[in-house]
Amino acid sequence: MVKLIVSDMDGTLLNDEKKIDKDIYKILPKLQENGIRFVVASGRQYPSLKKHFHEHIKDVVVIAENGAFVVDDGKELVVEPMRHKEVTHCLDTIFSMEGVEPLLCAKYCSYTRSPELLEFLSSPLFHYEMRLAEDLFHVEDDIIKVSMISHEGQSAESCYKKLRPLLDDGLNLVISGDACLDTGLNGVTKGTAVAALQKMWGVTPEETLVFGDQYNDVEMFKQAYYSYAMQGAAEGVKQFARFQAGSNNHGGVVKAIRELTGL
Repeated sequence: MVKLIVSDMDGTLLNDEKKIDKDIYKILPKLQENGIRFVVASGRQYPSLKKHFHEHIKDVVVIAENGAFVVDDGKELVVEPMRHKEVTHCLDTIFSMEGVEPLLCAKYCSYTRSPELLEFLSSPLFHYEMRLAEDLFHVEDDIIKVSMISHEGQSAESCYKKLRPLLDDGLNLVISGDACLDTGLNGVTKGTAVAALQKMWGVTPEETLVFGDQYNDVEMFKQAYYSYAMQGAAEGVKQFARFQAGSNNHGGVVKAIRELTGL
């Protein structure tokens, strides 16, 4: 019996136009009635995820920033801040590359030096809480993730190959989107956040259902027997999942939930 459902957002519960499958709102009360917890797990920030669920946010536990920040009905369950020297190292490394822009991610907002990136991420596509900062090295906030955004057409895969050898071994690097990579602390992933919730709630991997489409979802696939890669996921991601869901553009997540739970 499934007791825990975890879904990624972009490319999974959101369609390619970044709109959520509204059928998830209809099924959330039914999940609660049947003792099934629903968790959204994303590389996005918490305020962005909260806005997508509106009045339904109390029915959802949020794993934000690739597992570095977990919130349940306003209560912070997990916070994994980076040290200043780690943030500085990430910034130095990203600034050494061409055609990319760093993004500092704190719990409740993100910081950029780019007005264009601020406008893009704060648009209705992403609903980010953004702040402009001329000097990212001296932002006075607890940074839990440093992202790198490619803005000159470089693929995330090619940026990964350039960036990974430059980063310290103590830092994690994952592809989280077509033009986005995320750095963070080693041992802090969506998978570790899911594992923490499983332990907290007494749920086993055999009772867990997970959906994802990107490389930052692979670690949480390992925490679930019912691991589903979306139809549009990269082949390199699909090999880590036991099952395949339908398209994110045609409600693949909700359809799979209904099939498995009978709701």
